[in-house]
Amino acid sequence: MFNKHYNNILLKNNILPSDDNQKKIALSLVIQKEKFILEDAANALVYNKTILPKNKKYNLIQYINEINKITNQYYLMYIQISQFEAFLRTYINHKMIEKYGSSWHHNQIMKDLSEFQTKKMEKIDKPSNALNSISFGTLELVYLNGSRFGNVFQSKLYTDKILTKNGQVKYHNKDLIKGLFSIVRNARNDICHHRRIGESIKSNPKYRKKKMTRSDVNKSLNDLKILLGYDNQFDVTSVAFKYRDF
Repeated sequence: MFNKHYNNILLKNNILPSDDNQKKIALSLVIQKEKFILEDAANALVYNKTILPKNKKYNLIQYINEINKITNQYYLMYIQISQFEAFLRTYINHKMIEKYGSSWHHNQIMKDLSEFQTKKMEKIDKPSNALNSISFGTLELVYLNGSRFGNVFQSKLYTDKILTKNGQVKYHNKDLIKGLFSIVRNARNDICHHRRIGESIKSNPKYRKKKMTRSDVNKSLNDLKILLGYDNQFDVTSVAFKYRDF
């Protein structure tokens, strides 16, 4: 059977379907699943010392179990980022209303952000609807931009909740907060576009040469939640997707 991804992902990692039916299943996986999940699952299988091959070969069920784990991990991360994004939109709106009033999305302070200068935006009455219509990148800019950050958000940060080993405040300036947002945003965009985490880090030079891991993203997301006073009581903590007949 010739299929580039089938050969490169399964056969080169000694994952061997046992019969023609399993070969069909394996080929269906290659066709239907995102390539990065298949590759990550193969790597997880090979490097997991508790999973033993037979005669140096892994069977398809072992491989599918790893695919299922990786898929669950990515979906869970997407859900958790989505929950934080929903909170962030509400959080920003409430703080901006306190400072600039219920029409802050039409205020001159927003003139430097292109998504707030469209005809569509002019027709939106409620600032909450305005925030829900902009991209995550622009949402981030509203939070980070200039005096708005200092006047509206920075004073509300719970910086004393995250300390270094020396007992100093770890996140003590805007650039450090921007770094956290950069990691979360790029992870969000990668997942939404079915790419491996960290595959396309472009916006922050600090991360261009570093392949982010899920651990990096989870740590950054958790720190942002702490800094903003996010209550994780109702967060989804696990997902359990299963494949039919497995």
